Amino acid sequence: MEKMKNKKIKKTKLLLKEVKSHVKVFKKIKIKNKRIRHFKIDFYFVLKFLFFVMVILILILPKKKNRNDNNDNKKYTYFACFVGMGREENKYVRELIEYYSKIGVEKFILGDNNLPNTEKLSDVIQDYIKDGTVDIIELFGSILGQSELYQMVYEKYKSKCNWFLLFDFDEYLEVHFEKGKSLALNDFLTNEIFDKCEAILFNWVMYSDNDLIYYDNRPLNKRFTQPLFKDTANIYVKSIIRSGLNKTIFLPKTSNHVPEKNVVICNSKGQIINNYNPFSIKPPIFDYGYLKHFTTKTAEEYCNKMKIGHPRNISFNYDDRIKIFFKYNKFSKEKLKFFEKHFNRTFNMNKKA
Repeated sequence: MEKMKNKKIKKTKLLLKEVKSHVKVFKKIKIKNKRIRHFKIDFYFVLKFLFFVMVILILILPKKKNRNDNNDNKKYTYFACFVGMGREENKYVRELIEYYSKIGVEKFILGDNNLPNTEKLSDVIQDYIKDGTVDIIELFGSILGQSELYQMVYEKYKSKCNWFLLFDFDEYLEVHFEKGKSLALNDFLTNEIFDKCEAILFNWVMYSDNDLIYYDNRPLNKRFTQPLFKDTANIYVKSIIRSGLNKTIFLPKTSNHVPEKNVVICNSKGQIINNYNPFSIKPPIFDYGYLKHFTTKTAEEYCNKMKIGHPRNISFNYDDRIKIFFKYNKFSKEKLKFFEKHFNRTFNMNKKA
């Protein structure tokens, strides 16, 4: 490399001599006792010289590394893959795919956990399946947990996906380095602050029901616009995992929020976290990114969610579930009456309208 540089410098000196030979002094005049030389210049050779100098500078000066051209990223088929499990999510799955596609997700691996003889995710996203955007893992009626699904997908796709977004259908990622300026995932995850991170945790931001009771077919991001930044549930997190780790990321029947402790975990600011629990980061961090969590949606959708039941067939305490609803949303008699009519029972909320 050093020999090449010396060779280029010698050529430059020879070219400079050649240029000088084409520069002739043709006249001297006096202006206020000062002599000024006028030059007759062969501009072709001057331009040739300047061009040659510019080429040498480009070769010699260190090239600034563009993190988006990282060779580590190029060896994977997809930069970012979304992994999720859904039951009766047909109303929301297209919005999910469209939203995440816009910020840079190229592949979706979706576990279809619908009950047999009910709706299927493939009923409404056949076009995305045909063009290869979505892969469906059929889990009809299965009690397979999310942690098991995440580990299974990681093993199967770790040679294809650079990053895995392990989120639910009601969780929408927002990333930025400046508030109000949303970023694409490639620009965000290739930032040097995440170089040492094997997993990045993002806190929830809970969203209220906007005082809506009934479902309408508008997108979630249009219907629910009231973030609850001070809600205590915002300590909970979900993960984005880097590929290529020869580690067990999730063990069966464990938390699907945070990977195992053998994984190097960072918060959304790129700071490595050594002490954490399997679900949360306290206090929550929203500086560079967070997950919009549409946890209840409307009263009608919340009822449907309870009817679906727990993926592991664990029974709900309906009184507790209604109390949870009003924890995130304003209490009203109209909402309470809707729940009581829907479940044909009385709920004692100990609240005043």
